[in-house]
Amino acid sequence: MTWIRGGPVALDSRNITEAIDSSLRRLGVDYIDLYQIHWPDRYVPMFGETDYDPSRQYASIPMEEQLEALGKGVESGKIFSCAPRY
Repeated sequence: MTWIRGGPVALDSRNITEAIDSSLRRLGVDYIDLYQIHWPDRYVPMFGETDYDPSRQYASIPMEEQLEALGKGVESGKIFSCAPRY
């Protein structure tokens, strides 16, 4: 995922938590009003592509893990609301 700062290998719980904490530090705030994931960790047609190509599918982090990490951010008070864009 080279389009994400530092190009993490996966959008797993550890990387989501690290991204939340880094955002808080960069912004100099105690919580984030809305945290949104624009790039889910799964194959989707991007950048003008309109057709899904099943041959490009790869092993990905389960959506449940990603949502659980966002939920922990909300529970800990670091995020007021989250909205994954799937």
